[in-house]
This record gives sequence, structure tokens and C-alpha cells, in this order.
Amino acid sequence: MSRRVVLYVANSLDGYIAREDGSVDWLFDPYAHGYEFFYEDVDTVIMGRKTYDQALSFEEAPYSSKSAIVFSRSAKPSPYAGLEFTSEPPQDVVRRLKEEDGGMIWLVGGREISELLIANELVDELIVSIHPKILISGIPLVASKNCAVDLKLVTYEVFKSGLVQLRYEIVKQGKEAKKEETQGEKEFKQKALLAEKEKEKAKANQAEKSAPAKTKKVAKGKAK
Repeated sequence: MSRRVVLYVANSLDGYIAREDGSVDWLFDPYAHGYEFFYEDVDTVIMGRKTYDQALSFEEAPYSSKSAIVFSRSAKPSPYAGLEFTSEPPQDVVRRLKEEDGGMIWLVGGREISELLIANELVDELIVSIHPKILISGIPLVASKNCAVDLKLVTYEVFKSGLVQLRYEIVKQGKEAKKEETQGEKEFKQKALLAEKEKEKAKANQAEKSAPAKTKKVAKGKAK
């Protein structure tokens, strides 16, 4: 049986997951709204680099009790066991994960990764905690037209704080795999390639600076 990918996310009432600068200072305490019960069932967490960097501001080693994969345009060594940085296309990684043994996969975010995986029909459930907050502007849950999907309500829970948590199953359209890449896939690969070129250029410049200066040879001969 294929592993399930769940997008578990917090939203403002007007549909934003963060302020324009990426801050989430408006969020309620997740532990007062069932987060710990959800997290117990998580086997693997996946997220984009910006989302991981934001998690670092909350704790030194976020999600260290789980297997974690961070999608980054330039892969880097892991700071601790169980965490992997990869520049491989997210949809390829998730397809592989879904076929491996294991439990639930939590898609933490961010928006670009979520849009890419939803468009490729790789997300199975959406759990959204709607906060009684109106932000007016910010980063939306999704913005790509490729993410237009139907949802089937599974459960809901209303908390005293005014937060409403909705759990949806994403209705799959049963589309055949597209031969052409989506715009999101193209952009991700292009940015990854550009980052790799910049990395190689920086290495070359560093090697050039550290190389010993060459002594210019002066031709010798007898004056006629």
C-alpha cells in the first residue's frame, strides 16, 4: 500500500499561511490544537529550504526525531543524522518515498513545493487549521492554477480558541503522467542548475586565488 502524503498547515481566515515576509507570529500554540497527536503518526517530514530555515528559528534541530528531507537548490551536508538535503526534483523523491516501506509523510511546506506536489497528484490529504485571523496580505496556501482540485471533507474539529481544523481527502483526477514538465518543474530545475553553476564558479575563483603566482619567464641570450 502506498504511503500517504499529508499537507498539514495553518491558515488565516483569508487564506494565508504566512505574512509577506514569511513570519508566522500570528499562529496559536499548536500543542493546544492536536499537533502532538498528529506528529506521533508521522514517519517522514519533507519541506523546502525556506521552511526548514524558519523551523530553525524555533528549535536547534527541528524534526530530529523523524526522518527529514529538505529540498534545496544546492545540496549540503546534513548537520545531524536523519536529515537529508537534496537538489533532486521533489516529485521524483516523493514518488520513491511513497513506494518504500514506512508510515505517513508530512509535507510541511512551503508553497512552491506544495504546489508542485499537488499538481503532480502526490498529496493525499490536506489538514488545515484555520485561525480566526485576517491578515489582509501574505503568502497564500496555493496560487498556481495547476493546483485546482476537489476536496472531500473527512473530519472537522472546533476548538475553544476559535480555531477550526478541517481534514480533507484530495480527490485524484486519475490523469495520465504528463510527458511535458509543468512550469513549476521547469523553474525548479532551472534554479537548481543555476545554483550549481554559481557554486562551481565560486570554487574556480577560490582555486585561482589560492594558486601560487606564476613567475614570468624572461628569455635569455647573448647580445650580438
